[in-house]
Amino acid sequence: MLAADPRFIACRDSLPDARIVLFGIPFEGTVNLRRGADHGPRDLRIASDSIETYSPALDRDLEDLALLDLGDCELGSGSPREQLHRARWEISRFWRPGLLPIMLGGDHTATLPVIEVLAPAIPDLRILQLDAHPDLREEFLGERFNYASAMARVMEVVTPQRVYQVGMRTGAREEYARKAPHLYPAHAIHPVEAVRSLVPELARHPLYVTIDVDVLDPSEAPGTGAPEPCGLRTGELIEIIRLLEPCQIVGTDLVEVAQGFDPSGRTAITASWVLREAILTWWGR
Repeated sequence: MLAADPRFIACRDSLPDARIVLFGIPFEGTVNLRRGADHGPRDLRIASDSIETYSPALDRDLEDLALLDLGDCELGSGSPREQLHRARWEISRFWRPGLLPIMLGGDHTATLPVIEVLAPAIPDLRILQLDAHPDLREEFLGERFNYASAMARVMEVVTPQRVYQVGMRTGAREEYARKAPHLYPAHAIHPVEAVRSLVPELARHPLYVTIDVDVLDPSEAPGTGAPEPCGLRTGELIEIIRLLEPCQIVGTDLVEVAQGFDPSGRTAITASWVLREAILTWWGR
């Protein structure tokens, strides 16, 4: 991995006893419309300088935590599968049980190598996906490893029964025809209420939370590859994060920031603010 320059707010260069480790996977595969998610890790780090380390709502501060930013995985060239394999190899070199990973994406396919490392070591792992899209296409534009198929690939590592999908409000017919066992589209149940109903179940197992920034409404997060109307407000996403506090969360990621489509800068600022609240809510005690 490369040294992170810039680093995410409150992170150190080196911390042998780090408990929480941030790293980037600047991956972007086959995309048919708006590109730029591969710059997401850097965009999030730069934007984090616009927020405070302290959360008044929680009375907790990132400065009090053992945070390390390792920089980005070196993906090199080659096919999407080859690049993702390199990311998996780099993660396997530093991750150990008990270390809390925070991955900065990258398109949503970047979640796959993280799960490929964690799942074998955490056999009872559950995954909560907060997203506007199910990401369940078997392939897209002739490629199996891309953002429209990200969770289809994850479900080849972790059984579909252990993946919970919340907030979906678009997608191809084939994705809904798959009848994923825990798919909670926004038209059927509000995402906040869906998570509220799931917490008793999720709290019984180790949980990984993957957040696609497009779960937010484009009015709050326009800088993403596939914005979709009628999304969550930031306050509602924070409410979901607070609801998950009783859960044993073993890792998280935030993906699909493409700041080039948002001259205001608010997408990456909002996303880094959400990450701060998640870190302090789940691991700041």
